[in-house]
Amino acid sequence: MITFIQQFVGIHNVFGDEGRSYSLLSVIAVVIFGGTFVYVGTFSQIVYLVHVFPDKSETFKVFNCLSATSVPLSKYIFMWTSRSRLKTVFQMCKDGLSSIPADSTSHVKMMKTLQKARFVSWLVVGNQAIVHVAYLVVPFLFTVFGNNRYLPSTPGDSYGLSPKYETPYYETTFALTCIGTVFSGINQTGYIVLFITLCAHELAHFYAITEMLKDVHQILTKENNLARTKIVNEKLRFCVKHHQFLMQYHIKIRELYKIIFGAHFLMMTIVLVTTLQTMNSWDMRNTILTAVTGIMPLFLYCFGGELLITAGLDMSTAVYTCGWELMDGKQARLVLLMLCLSQRPLSLTAADIFIMNRETFGKVVQVVYKIYAVFN
Repeated sequence: MITFIQQFVGIHNVFGDEGRSYSLLSVIAVVIFGGTFVYVGTFSQIVYLVHVFPDKSETFKVFNCLSATSVPLSKYIFMWTSRSRLKTVFQMCKDGLSSIPADSTSHVKMMKTLQKARFVSWLVVGNQAIVHVAYLVVPFLFTVFGNNRYLPSTPGDSYGLSPKYETPYYETTFALTCIGTVFSGINQTGYIVLFITLCAHELAHFYAITEMLKDVHQILTKENNLARTKIVNEKLRFCVKHHQFLMQYHIKIRELYKIIFGAHFLMMTIVLVTTLQTMNSWDMRNTILTAVTGIMPLFLYCFGGELLITAGLDMSTAVYTCGWELMDGKQARLVLLMLCLSQRPLSLTAADIFIMNRETFGKVVQVVYKIYAVFN
């Protein structure tokens, strides 16, 4: 799904496949979509800012537009520059999935988790499509059935296309805005689906280990024979090795996302503050689009991070309650090793400063409201 989404904006090789080379269509897509987005959403608004500063209302509009457009642009750059790292991560995903016994409860739990992630991904696709299409369709319908011309909300004219409501500038501006909006929707959708997929794989590995430890507890409490020792040994070895793999996978994910998480924290805070400041001067379409741009990724970051912390704590509890007191000395030492390693929950961070959890999300909301109150 991720490769299919990103190829529309010229990124045909998301996961660094050496067998795939650049094509003419991908270069054209990059120039058309990327160039148009930068021209309409960044360059033109910077030029407009120079003319209207220090007018408070128009300045906030420009900063709202610039911050909102910087989010999908940063995601586009991330997808371009992270292909080799994504190749490594996805190979680890395949290796981790194949290492789980197919007939075990751990495998069933993992597949259910990945299926839920796929369902959430489709919800994201639908959400992004509806919001971005509404942003374009509403002014088009107003223009067709009304007496005036309408454009998707941007503060000021696109550079060189003024006045924007006069022919042929109106038609050109509308077409360029449509291309830029499609670019934004595709980039945000592909990026968010990627994050959901990678986060779901890590969660699934946590759940797989937890299920295996529950199986160990059941075996120890229900069986009392020599075969029990062999089965428990196999399951404990799986848990230890898989936990080592999980820690390596987590390090890769954490290093992959920590910089862009930090950048997005700053960008999204500006988006939310400027959205509140411009609610009365812009219509609801623009408010909804920028709010979704700012809130959805931030919410997913924090919610995904919270799920990882909770899954780690649940696994730690499963280690402690797996029936170690019924094991022999060698088995108990393996459990003790896992218990020591799982005492500090694995977490995602923004630039190694903020931990991604619901508490951080609440603090960001409080900071945004305080900044908004200061300006008003």
